[in-house]
Amino acid sequence: MVPFLILLFLSVESISLSHADNVDHSSGNTTHLHFYLHDTLSGPNPTAIPVVQGATRYKGPGPFGFGTIIVIDDVLTEGPSLTTNAIGRAQGFYTIASLSGSELLLSMNILLTEGEFNASTVTVLGRDNMLDSVRELPVIGGSGKFRMARGYTLFKTYSANASTGDVVLEVDLYVTDSTSPNIDELVPSSDDTTSNGDNPSSASDGNKCLHLNVVMIFVVSCFIAKYLLVVI
Repeated sequence: MVPFLILLFLSVESISLSHADNVDHSSGNTTHLHFYLHDTLSGPNPTAIPVVQGATRYKGPGPFGFGTIIVIDDVLTEGPSLTTNAIGRAQGFYTIASLSGSELLLSMNILLTEGEFNASTVTVLGRDNMLDSVRELPVIGGSGKFRMARGYTLFKTYSANASTGDVVLEVDLYVTDSTSPNIDELVPSSDDTTSNGDNPSSASDGNKCLHLNVVMIFVVSCFIAKYLLVVI
């Protein structure tokens, strides 16, 4: 009876460990970045281009109305002036998504081009009410140093020109990224990924755990049957 209990304990323990190995318990790291975004629609070199003109009768505080879509490749700088050091780009689009004309649906990738986060991106998607003094938008992902990022951005209007639509935003970006090596181990490389998106090495490891558990369960079942026959 004692050997049977020992084997049963080992079998259950092996099953629980095989599931726990893929759990990441790291708290991650939080990064705070402060910079300025220059959304320029005027002049010879605009970085924001309207591609769909909305209804002007629903025009808000700027020159565009409800339904307007503007594609951006805005400059990010350390200071509020364009002459300060450029640290990245804000690439994406925004849509005037309210009849009042003051609320935007903003979708953009913040591409960093300087320092330790060079070539990393943060993806922001959310509602931006231009009339609010501070607007909070969620971070929904990232790449590079910010892979699997979560967090939020705080936008403040530093300056705005109602006639041209040019705006400078002060941005505080708070990002929490998962930096545990377990995360990278779970991401298949291009060499290990098959055409249907499967990872052979991960599948092989999973099959090994499954086979081990099946064998242990079979052994335990044999002991149970033998014990019952002896009792009967």
